[in-house]
Amino acid sequence: MPKVALNLPAPEFTLTNFKGEPVRLSDYKGKSNILIVFNRGFT
Repeated sequence: MPKVALNLPAPEFTLTNFKGEPVRLSDYKGKSNILIVFNRGFT
């Protein structure tokens, strides 16, 4: 798993939303809140 340095801006990345559309971190620059959830498929 890649490591992210503390006290530095997050690296740019793109993920796909539930509609299959690309969503970039930079799309939310200047917004108040971002919530990132990683579902590891716990059973």
